[in-house]
Amino acid sequence: MKLTDILRQINEEEVENGIKSLPKEDVEFAIIPTDMQAALNALDDTKNYGIYSKNLANQAERDIIFGPNRDAQKPGVAQSEWDSYSPKEKFLKIEEIKERIKRFSDKDGNITYDNIGEKSWKRTLDLLSKDKDYAAWVEENGENPEDYLISLNGVEVNKKYKLFGDYSIVFFPQKLGDEEAKYKPLQQDTNFIIKDDKIIFPMKDSPYKGGKYLEKVITLIMDTAGVKFIKPVLTQLDTTPTQEPTLSPEPKPAGPSVLTLTLDPTKIKGKKNELNAIIKLLKNTYEKNFDYNEDTNVIKIANIKPERRDKVRSQFGNFLKKTDPLKESLDFDLERYQMLRRAGIIK
Repeated sequence: MKLTDILRQINEEEVENGIKSLPKEDVEFAIIPTDMQAALNALDDTKNYGIYSKNLANQAERDIIFGPNRDAQKPGVAQSEWDSYSPKEKFLKIEEIKERIKRFSDKDGNITYDNIGEKSWKRTLDLLSKDKDYAAWVEENGENPEDYLISLNGVEVNKKYKLFGDYSIVFFPQKLGDEEAKYKPLQQDTNFIIKDDKIIFPMKDSPYKGGKYLEKVITLIMDTAGVKFIKPVLTQLDTTPTQEPTLSPEPKPAGPSVLTLTLDPTKIKGKKNELNAIIKLLKNTYEKNFDYNEDTNVIKIANIKPERRDKVRSQFGNFLKKTDPLKESLDFDLERYQMLRRAGIIK
């Protein structure tokens, strides 16, 4: 699968999830932690924030965040900082780079914005698509530009693939209030709200603009603190307080469920690279909802919409083990199914 195919498929996923159709400020990310208090404690401690755990009051650390004043010194500092990151922090930095916005103001005080991060990332993808080293890596690992870049040192990603932009312009943020906000703990009722068992992070109130970017920050915070969670599908913001129903609500149509696929070991032989490419792509798409057990050759994807099941199943068509249709049909919420039958919604 080519880089252009990956970009096209990611775009299709966002459209189907309703993300593309929503104004950016109306998109939210939410988690359902297994321990609510532990999750709140994690959000309150900047030590869990990875690359955003630096102290703004310390001038030396501010210089690392925003870069040296002299442009000629910035690439060296950026490369050294990249090498100090963990793999998760490198991935987070890539997401930050993609979302980098530069603000300009003219002599009359008029302000304009330029999405320099998006332009820079497209140039990096273009350089990767023409690179023999990346092509060889893809043969072994499948198409995944982020994973490849994470495996390289700062000099390689900067000089060869221009990940940091000219003079590291997309690596370092501008010295603006909204950038400084990334280095402060997220605040309840300002950056996130609690509703029922969920912690909701509205995009309009987040210093981490961009759906994937915000998601990676929250995931890193929770993983660093050891807090387990599941995530609902991105949706429009809903802060309406929960109310006791006066009438029994009608059963809702079946929602996202778990898709279980069993692979045939005999069909995998000789096609491991092809299988790995598909797995990497879907793992990047569904992340914590995706699980592949190589010992049992079983793939499970949680929180998958009903209309996505057949499409995902077809991607593994060449590797699937024949299953009992009746057994496979039970791969959903049986209690919900029985309720819908009794209500006459399904036959």
